[in-house]
Amino acid sequence: MSSEHPESASPATVRGGEADRTALARSLRAEIMRLAWPAILEYSLHTMVWLADVAFVGRLGAEALSATGLGGQVYFFVLFVFGSVGVAATAMISRRVGAGRAEEASRIAAQLTTIAFVLGIVVTGLMWLLAPGIFGATGLGPGVSAMGVSYLRIISLGAPLFLMRSVLAGAMHGFGDTRTPMILAGASGVFNVVADFILIQGRLGFPRMGVAGAATASAAAHVLGAALTILVVARGWTRARVHLRGWLSFERPTMATLARLALPASGEHLLTDLARTLGVFIVARLGAVAMGAHEVTAAAESLSFMPAWGFAIATSIVVGQNLGRGSPERAAVAVREAVRLSLVFGLSMAALFILLPQPLVSLFTTDTGVVAIGTRLLRIAGFAQPFLAVGGVFGGALRGAGDTRSPMLAGGVSSWAVRLAATYVTIMVLGLPVDWVWWAMTADWAVRLAWLWLAYRRGGWQDITV
Repeated sequence: MSSEHPESASPATVRGGEADRTALARSLRAEIMRLAWPAILEYSLHTMVWLADVAFVGRLGAEALSATGLGGQVYFFVLFVFGSVGVAATAMISRRVGAGRAEEASRIAAQLTTIAFVLGIVVTGLMWLLAPGIFGATGLGPGVSAMGVSYLRIISLGAPLFLMRSVLAGAMHGFGDTRTPMILAGASGVFNVVADFILIQGRLGFPRMGVAGAATASAAAHVLGAALTILVVARGWTRARVHLRGWLSFERPTMATLARLALPASGEHLLTDLARTLGVFIVARLGAVAMGAHEVTAAAESLSFMPAWGFAIATSIVVGQNLGRGSPERAAVAVREAVRLSLVFGLSMAALFILLPQPLVSLFTTDTGVVAIGTRLLRIAGFAQPFLAVGGVFGGALRGAGDTRSPMLAGGVSSWAVRLAATYVTIMVLGLPVDWVWWAMTADWAVRLAWLWLAYRRGGWQDITV
């Protein structure tokens, strides 16, 4: 089997006539949608944890918004660097499920869950130690720093259980179950919104905690989500099987494969999130209003990450399982169909952001200065949506096949050489407004898509052993 041009290989290499190929495409399109829509809702519900914080804290003013925005940026940057075990879990488990080795997949899931919990403890320790220095370096003033340090330290208490839950969700994805993680995310997301409502302003007899209340609500939501996930797995209420008794039994081949997959995935998060975080520090130099508008726009734009992430997850699962079955041609057809579906969603989000930016930004703040700037920024973000959506599919396909190196290179090089470099030049050198940061982001997504498409087109992903 040739590894050249896999995306065009499907008509020629999938056996059968035109009717059979059409039926296959239709079947895979339905499978991708079946897996994608719960994943989209799952991500949407997870995003509620952050959006609820932004929306409720936005009513406290620009300084509080800047504190939680920067604190959340730093926290999730560190969290996702250590959280790449979940990426490896989906790739390793889906491949074994496709090959009919469910027992081995269950053992792998248990081992990776333990590792994720330990890494979460490391994240908590880092946040408590580094929080004062991080906010002291921003120049946003003592008021923002005090709130930000409190927010970062409190929310990080939930990191061990957040990472543990992420790996168990990745295991469920690998087994082809995207509905159960969606339901669990819904439960923790609703809890977070209610807790934000109570703790930030001090309702139902609770004290008014402000920014600290937002962090407490998020950390508690992490704990609840993990507890419910463990209960579901222990009771066997999901098709994913994880042997809880094997959480401390580590197998050398599993650890070796984990390192090979997770380290590049961690590198991707490290490079891209560090570039994004440094960009936030540059934006912070423009003042609290520009910083608040930047964070509010990021919150509004996160709505578009939901379909992109859902299709990336679905593509990763389908590619991994089909490669496990020895059907790379079928995997290629699935990628093609996922690209078509994701592009429709990407163009829809582009239209929404370009045509209706002000109502979306106004959901998160009533500050007129923040709304005015954020409206401009979200309209610019609309032009990035097709690149983001399709790039997510190609990235998901490569990760599902076990190629985490190509997404690392694409994201790392583009985020530093395009996004961060352009941000520095336009803001620090030329003194241009924050709008140019978002044009730099759009260019970043375009370059990243081109890189991922070329990596996929080369076809080496078909032959990777996981």
